[in-house]
Amino acid sequence: ELSALTGVPLSVPEISPVAAAIDDQRAIRLDAPTSCPRYCGRIVRGVNANVPTPEWMKRRIERSGIRSISFLVDVTNYVMLELGQPLHAFDDAELAGAVHVRLPKAGEQLLLLNEQTVTPSADTALIADDVKPLAMAGVMGGEHSGISDATRDLFLESAFFPPAAIAGKARALGFSSDASHRYERGVDFDLQRRAIERATQLIIETCG
Repeated sequence: ELSALTGVPLSVPEISPVAAAIDDQRAIRLDAPTSCPRYCGRIVRGVNANVPTPEWMKRRIERSGIRSISFLVDVTNYVMLELGQPLHAFDDAELAGAVHVRLPKAGEQLLLLNEQTVTPSADTALIADDVKPLAMAGVMGGEHSGISDATRDLFLESAFFPPAAIAGKARALGFSSDASHRYERGVDFDLQRRAIERATQLIIETCG
């Protein structure tokens, strides 16, 4: 946006694919493909969750209006600001089986990262594993599968959720999020793989 407004040349980060060093995979099931036609996931093992956020990254996200929390959270926010693609990091140790994108079961509840327990509407897509819901798709992660100081293994999410699947979902529950703000306005359908590569690159350089 700044480049378009000012005429300053756009500086795009150089993103090199990170070659897999482990064979670990987690199956992904798109049980609600209309709400999520594309979902990229990656396991990153052996990270140090206590590494401080580099000062240059902390300054950039805070000047963009986002509070610095911890490096593994900050890096997902940084890539979202840099490329326009929201990302989410789950603690891989808290996941059971495959990752599903599905609609909620009747009466199903989820405790979000903002400490609000919600009962999603029937047309609200959830990220879940084989046992439990993990996040409101494209809106906010759940408290019990989020990153903590004890996290050693990550499951990184980079997905495409169409505007119609996200629009109004957070506001109906009385809050908003940076991810929903972007998804309901439209995210580039071709950006997910580049964003997950960029986040992996920064994580490996900094904490694992």
